Amino acid sequence: MLNVFEKLLIFVLLTVIQCATDYNEQEARTYLNFAAAAYADSPTPCLQRVFPPSNAYQLISTKTESCDALSQLCSGYIVKSDVLRQIVVVFRGTKTDVQLLLEGWSTLQPQQDFYGMGKVNQYFGNAVDLLFDPVGTTLSNPQWRDYKVVFTGHSLGAALAALAAARTAAQGLRNSNQIKLYTFGEPRVGNVQFAASFNNLVPEAFRVVFRSDIVPHLPGCNKDYINGTDTDDSQPCDPGNLVRGYHHQMEIWYPICMTPGCQYKICTGTPTGEDFSCSDLIKFDMNNVSMYIWDHRHYFDLKVTQYGEIGCDANDPSVHDPPPQSSNFVEKLLFTAGSFASKLGIGTKK
Repeated sequence: MLNVFEKLLIFVLLTVIQCATDYNEQEARTYLNFAAAAYADSPTPCLQRVFPPSNAYQLISTKTESCDALSQLCSGYIVKSDVLRQIVVVFRGTKTDVQLLLEGWSTLQPQQDFYGMGKVNQYFGNAVDLLFDPVGTTLSNPQWRDYKVVFTGHSLGAALAALAAARTAAQGLRNSNQIKLYTFGEPRVGNVQFAASFNNLVPEAFRVVFRSDIVPHLPGCNKDYINGTDTDDSQPCDPGNLVRGYHHQMEIWYPICMTPGCQYKICTGTPTGEDFSCSDLIKFDMNNVSMYIWDHRHYFDLKVTQYGEIGCDANDPSVHDPPPQSSNFVEKLLFTAGSFASKLGIGTKK
C-alpha cells in the first residue's frame, strides 16, 4: 500500500514530466507495417514488399509462446537495419476472439508488480515476460549496442510493446533517448504508478487511437465524478486512484478518419495520459460495439490483421472492408462478458 508521500510523488511525476510531442505521421504509418506483419506466418513477405532494399531490414529472431490457460499463442519478432542503425521489436496482436475474451477477463484479476515500476495487467505482464528473452539477447549484443530501438504493435501487441519498452529502459538495455514506441489500439497496461514510471523512462511514446476504438478504454479507469461533467456524459479518469487502469502518454487521436490529410490531436491535456479532450470524452453505447471493434481493427485505412496476413498488399480489396451496419451477438458478448460496463468503468449509454 502506498503512503501519502508516495501518492503525492506520483501526482507530481504525472504533472511535470514532459513527454515528446513531435509526432511524425509518416513514421507511424511506417511502423504500422511492422505491426501488421506480425499477423503473418512470417513477416518477411510484408517487409520485402513495403521497404526498399536500401534499408535492408534483416530478421534477427521470432518467438512464439503459449500465453494463457487455453494455449492461445503470443508472438513477436525482431529485425535490424545496419543502414539505419536501428532495431525494431514487434509483437503480434490478438489473433482470435477467444484470446480477446481471455484478455478481458484477466483484467479483473489482481494486478502484478512489473520490475518496481508499478502494477500491470497480469495477462500482459506474463506474456511479455515469456517473449522477452530474444529482446534482451539482441539489445545486449555488442555489435548493435549503439543501435536505437523502436517497439511497436497493434492491440495485444501494442500492450506488449509498451511493457517491453519500459522493461528495456528500466533494466538499462538502452538509454531513454534510444527508445521509441509506436502503438495502435493499445489497451491500458497498468495503473497510474506504472504510467508515471513509464512516462519518465520512455518519453518518446505515441499511442495512436482511431476514432471510437474501444480497446484503448479497457480496462476502465476509475472515473472522477467529483471533477467531471454531468453524470449522463463520460467522465475523466481519476489520477488519484492507484488500483484501476491508467494510460501512459502520449495519445494521438484521429477523431474522424485516417486517410492522408486527416486531422489528428496530440493529447497533452489533463488528466496527464488521459486527456479528457481526446478519446476519453467518448461515451460508448454497447449497441454500437461492432463499430467500435471495426475501428480497432482498422488503422490508416487498412484492416490490420488481413493486411499483414496477405503480405501487406494495400491494393487488395480485402483490406478495405466497409464499416458494419449493426452489432452481432458474439461481438456484444466479448465486451459485456464479466460485466465490462459496470466493473471496468466504461462510460455506457443507457
